[in-house]
Amino acid sequence: MSNMKKIVTVATTLLFCLGTQSVLAQSQQRDHQRDHERSAMQELNLSDSQKEAIQSIREQAREGRSLFKGERDEALELMRQSKQSRTWDAATASSLVESKLINRQAHQLANAQNRQAVFAVLTAEQQAKFNANQAARHAVHDPLKREQKRLKQLLRMANKVDATEAQLAKLTTIHNDATTAMQTYHSTVMTHKMAERSLIQAAELDTQAWQTLQDEFAPTAIEIGVLRAKTKFDIQQVFNAKQQKKLRKMKQHMDKKDRKGKKADIEDNM
Repeated sequence: MSNMKKIVTVATTLLFCLGTQSVLAQSQQRDHQRDHERSAMQELNLSDSQKEAIQSIREQAREGRSLFKGERDEALELMRQSKQSRTWDAATASSLVESKLINRQAHQLANAQNRQAVFAVLTAEQQAKFNANQAARHAVHDPLKREQKRLKQLLRMANKVDATEAQLAKLTTIHNDATTAMQTYHSTVMTHKMAERSLIQAAELDTQAWQTLQDEFAPTAIEIGVLRAKTKFDIQQVFNAKQQKKLRKMKQHMDKKDRKGKKADIEDNM
């Protein structure tokens, strides 16, 4: 295999890890964040006019997200065309993560602007209550408990493809090592999120300050992205070809159910 072909093969394999959800992963973090914020909004005794304003903002945001659909479709197409490699290339992974972060900047800014617009609809009292509710949720949040739940899901999925005891042990070690490594970033990530929240909850979003904040966090984001990709890559290598084929079919089934669920949620909110 030529060096160029090897690089392309590794790149497409890494894009499989970076650009799509594994059957062994939970919903994306931004989906959880959106769900939590919507749940918190329901506790604020919104007026009818506020509900209408927020619904309008969300509908515009949903339409805007379609502008970024091409990027997701490209990643999916690369995944379908890729041939799995058993070689991990950290430099290529870092480059791909960085490219992905750059491509997502416009989407992230649009999302921040939408969140700021929703927050601006609230009264000062509602804003204070919203922040208090969010703080209360974070106070009882246990990241380690969440990771234990993810490990159980991982092992349950592995058992569905008849994983051996040795494979289960490897998966447990990979997951626990990744969890320990991620803990080293916790403080930095939380500081970044609080800075983001301050900008989003300002009377007007300072886009320059937002971009500066993202640029400063980029090196950490790249490290985290590479760590997550390496973890998924290592997990994938635990399974043999037959098991991987079963997992891909399971993923297709889960994705189909997920799309139906999201469609139902959209219809319920219309």
